[in-house]
Amino acid sequence: MEFIYTDPIGLTDLAVLEIGTQSCLPDISFGPSVRDMYILHYIHSGYGTYSTGGRTERLGPGDLFLVTPDTVHTYRADSVEPWSYSWFGFVGTFAPRLVEIAGFNVLSPVRTADSSLPVDSLFGNLMSLRKEPAKELLLTALLYQIFGTLAIPDDTPPLRADVGHHVRNAVSYMNARYADRISLHEIAEHVGLDTKYLCRLFQQRLSMSPYRYLTDVRMRKACRLLRRQLLGIAEIAQSVGYQDPLMFSRMFKRTIGISPTAYREKAKLESGTTSYETS
Repeated sequence: MEFIYTDPIGLTDLAVLEIGTQSCLPDISFGPSVRDMYILHYIHSGYGTYSTGGRTERLGPGDLFLVTPDTVHTYRADSVEPWSYSWFGFVGTFAPRLVEIAGFNVLSPVRTADSSLPVDSLFGNLMSLRKEPAKELLLTALLYQIFGTLAIPDDTPPLRADVGHHVRNAVSYMNARYADRISLHEIAEHVGLDTKYLCRLFQQRLSMSPYRYLTDVRMRKACRLLRRQLLGIAEIAQSVGYQDPLMFSRMFKRTIGISPTAYREKAKLESGTTSYETS
């Protein structure tokens, strides 16, 4: 594996924070985890799975998957044909718009590059820039080029605008009110829909219920607070909408796979290391 950090001082529109490439061992996995940046992966060869938002997708050569900030995710290499991939980690005021133009969002973090596009060769140039004197500028330029290439229209028919509008409104409402004791009825009332119809839209668009989405929002916020090591478990529980710390701990373990205390200890150990096995 090759992996480097960059120091993009002064770059605010789009800044590459890390790059890497890795040929994975069978069954090696990363996560469940939460990152504070976007991470765009491109699969050169082999296979693996990417899990986020309650969905798991099997991916292979030519596929890309995006890790979005503050989103719980896990990815695992195939046991027979493990994947090799490269990645950019980046932030910036332009980042949300650029990933949208390239066909990604929180609801749809995976896409396949058209075989006629030079995406593989662009990602292949990634590590060759790591020793250049102005590598931060060159890497940012390369990332812009990748986004521009992916922005070429494909033949995928657009989803109905009204469906997307209602789901986005509900998602925005839950992201703003996750710390409150909100009900499904309140969410549906906010977007002007019947609760059953809202649940059906969520299943169609996100393959999960509104309640599951709200739980995921709360858990990724909790992960962030646990990693900061500033609040106790009970305080974090209240901060993400749970009055009962025991209920919070049960939901956290059910969603993330380990207890809040174990997650905090794991984050503490990871923060003291300088090398990573994966992105």
